[in-house]
Amino acid sequence: MNPKDQKRLIITRELMENAKGRIDSSSELEQNLENLGLQRRMKQLDLESKLLKRQNNELG
Repeated sequence: MNPKDQKRLIITRELMENAKGRIDSSSELEQNLENLGLQRRMKQLDLESKLLKRQNNELG
């Protein structure tokens, strides 16, 4: 393999590793955003539950 081909191969490997890193980061970010959304929804449901309990106590 000549030096030009070796350099091309090295660059290609680096580009592939960089792309893999970006994909991994993207997947991790997507998972984090989904978890934040679920946490927000759980907090909202907790607040709604407390409000309903308070309203039920006021009626009862």
